[in-house]
Amino acid sequence: MARSIDLVKDSDGQGSELRAGSKKISIAFWGGGMGQFRDVQTFARAANEVCSIEELSGLLASAVREIGFEYYALGHHVNVVTGMLLQIGNYPEAWMATVRAREYISDDPVLMACQTSVAGFRWSAVATLLSLSKRQEQILLEASRAGLGDGFTVPVHIPGECAGSCSFAVRAGASLSDATLPAAQYIGCFAFEAARRLVRSPAGGMRARERVVTPALTSRQLDCVVLVARGKSDGDVAQLLGISAETVHQHIEAAKRRFGVATRTQLVVRTLFDNQLAFQDVVSR
Repeated sequence: MARSIDLVKDSDGQGSELRAGSKKISIAFWGGGMGQFRDVQTFARAANEVCSIEELSGLLASAVREIGFEYYALGHHVNVVTGMLLQIGNYPEAWMATVRAREYISDDPVLMACQTSVAGFRWSAVATLLSLSKRQEQILLEASRAGLGDGFTVPVHIPGECAGSCSFAVRAGASLSDATLPAAQYIGCFAFEAARRLVRSPAGGMRARERVVTPALTSRQLDCVVLVARGKSDGDVAQLLGISAETVHQHIEAAKRRFGVATRTQLVVRTLFDNQLAFQDVVSR
């Protein structure tokens, strides 16, 4: 039987704990940006402990509510899910039945917009990323009627794999605050990485982690990744480390190749997920 995993708010609204069966991790939620950071940190730690897709699905459902969303969908962009492909979510069942019956997935404008971007985007901005057909406009309209409001999608592009994404949505009629999007970006990346590891090891998450060979970064590569994670440009990193911007770029690109990722965000997520960086490294100044 799968363990239950949830984020439970304290009665005073200021604290929270993550429950995984009898195990729990306590954490304080603060206002503003640090509260968002703490939400992400808690999720990342918990995602690294789950042992099944079912546990991850429950954890993700709880986490998205904590940052202001109601729905999520994580998966590879394919019509048929087999083998090591991913597909989990909690979209309204009536909407998913419509998607299947009308074969909307191949024309889904959100999934198609993922092909044009490596950065997360709001659904309300999809029309700026591609020219919508009448069918795609109809898909967005029917999704809204089915209860899905505005959303935010994190594209995932990993060399050698099908494209994927992790999407979050509010209820129709609810507002989506820009303040929630940075946390959604990182939670989406962490969730997708956790799901990938689980499906590649049906025997369970813990044994999956024991078998995964973690790429080791050099100390200079880690120096560069830490500063990139803090939002520094190549020029800023070069000045801080006393090297050229081109050398910084080469270190980052070499680190991306070692992890087999396409973006700097994915690189930061992988190094945090594999404990080569700590969250304290990212927020230290």
